[in-house]
Amino acid sequence: MSSIITLGIDGHGIAELCWDDPDRKVNVFSTEAISEWVGLVDQVATDPSVRGVLITSGKASFHAGADLRMVGGFFDMSAEELWSVMARVKDSFYRLETCGKPVAAAINGHCLGGGFEMALAAHARFAVDDPAIKLGLPEAGLGLMPGFGGTQRLARLAPWQRVTADMLQGATYDVSEARSLGLLTDVVPAGALRDAARRWLLDNPAAEQPWVARGYCGPSASEIERYFHALNAGLTRDGVADRPEQRLIAEAVYHGLQMPIEPALRLEVRRFIELTRNPSARQTLQARFFGEAA
Repeated sequence: MSSIITLGIDGHGIAELCWDDPDRKVNVFSTEAISEWVGLVDQVATDPSVRGVLITSGKASFHAGADLRMVGGFFDMSAEELWSVMARVKDSFYRLETCGKPVAAAINGHCLGGGFEMALAAHARFAVDDPAIKLGLPEAGLGLMPGFGGTQRLARLAPWQRVTADMLQGATYDVSEARSLGLLTDVVPAGALRDAARRWLLDNPAAEQPWVARGYCGPSASEIERYFHALNAGLTRDGVADRPEQRLIAEAVYHGLQMPIEPALRLEVRRFIELTRNPSARQTLQARFFGEAA
């Protein structure tokens, strides 16, 4: 069977995880890809010869996120079955960012949904200087919500009020905007992408996520209450009953920002599972993706 992700380790101990699914035009988290990814994360996290991890793509785009046909099957799973799938990815991202080794993503093209969530779990993100590249979490546009940690990491890396509103709308960013929001470490020419990310890994052996660093302090409870009081009023006015993904994204950010990252990630998965129990979410995905794809 062909590999979806290949692993190579250079002479400096930098392990490169290169996504390049031979059977698809774009890289996605399919059932098979999740199994490969989880195993490789375990391998690089525990291999003492690995000093850093570089995530790359062998395709013109970086990563398109979860396979939406796989996601369509989530609605037929029990909550327990779906938890086991979602938790494998959630746990792999958390393991990667806390394994004690620096991790960088070299983003050469579109980086969306679960692919962007994977990149957010890296300690640094480098992108090609190309205005056509889109990055972000567009799930709400399909009636879905992030489920691999996106609501929690995005709201901790960037101005949380701004990106909360963006997640509710399924907005994406170009590389310039993403960098201005603090979501990219640097934007570089295409020919310099891998070298820039690799050099950063060698120069930052003790990298860690800001939310696990000593002294990290998130928004105050009063800030959160003021923002979400106004947001909830707006969502109610605009008919939140018809957009369950917006309510659940908002709930995940509201509660998650008041927790340490690990329980916040679990909370997001619970909200994702709750969304898949809602028949209207299935109908929206069917109409917006499967209907268009038919």
